[in-house]
Amino acid sequence: MLSKTLLACGLGSIALACALPTPTWALDGSHTSETNVRCGQVIYRSIKLANDLHNCGGNGLEVGASNITIDLNGHTIDGSGTASGIDNTSEGLSRTGHSRVTIKNGTVTGFASGVSLANGADRNLVQRILATANGGAGISARNVDRPYISDSAAIGDLVGFRLDSVTNAHIERSTALNNTGNGILLTGTSRGTVLHRNSVVNNNGDGILVTATVTGTRIDNNDANGNGTRIPREDGIDVDATDAATVIRDNRARNNGDYGIEATPGVTDGGGNRASGNGNSAQCLNITCTP
Repeated sequence: MLSKTLLACGLGSIALACALPTPTWALDGSHTSETNVRCGQVIYRSIKLANDLHNCGGNGLEVGASNITIDLNGHTIDGSGTASGIDNTSEGLSRTGHSRVTIKNGTVTGFASGVSLANGADRNLVQRILATANGGAGISARNVDRPYISDSAAIGDLVGFRLDSVTNAHIERSTALNNTGNGILLTGTSRGTVLHRNSVVNNNGDGILVTATVTGTRIDNNDANGNGTRIPREDGIDVDATDAATVIRDNRARNNGDYGIEATPGVTDGGGNRASGNGNSAQCLNITCTP
């Protein structure tokens, strides 16, 4: 079982911040007693887990109602390579995603996807979750409004954090480390996303990739180091969007395979970006960077 102390205040040398303000829709499940769960169980009320789950053949847990908290309570949900560790999507048995759900305080590992939010799972909070060794995304959100991911880590997944066609999403104070592809992938028709104070480190793809169809992204005060060092070389932060509402500011990009920060003309350079030691001697493209 992963230490509750580590989940609350750090994971090894990777700081998972404790002081980030929670959004207004976050729910407090602290009043609940500890509950034993089984693989594939659909959760209809706020619970605090009393046990780990091992080798789940399908979903680990499924969200079955809105306005609840699933507190893993430091426990681990482990799968056999299929389905989702925690599923809040229309593909689960409940056939719809649920809104205003909080998922927090534990580890999800060995699934096709660690935590999955989609199609109705609006205003969900994912906090202090470690998603590791999952075959797809560690934490993903698709076609939802205001997903809020904070103080979490995606380590050794295919993609760390994947946001697809979301609105007003936040990923804050989280870590993407040693993922096979991108650390943070923002794609589809996503708009109004905030990426703030994250660390993307040693991912094989881009540390942060924002695709061309995405609009209105704020990328500020992130650290992107050591990404994309394999061939083909990739960037610390790669922004293919072209709208002026996309703002890149106060980021640090060191020792990435190609550019520290690469952007398409049209985005707003908010200033304060720094880059050094990257594979491309220009360090940054269409963004002004200082060492």
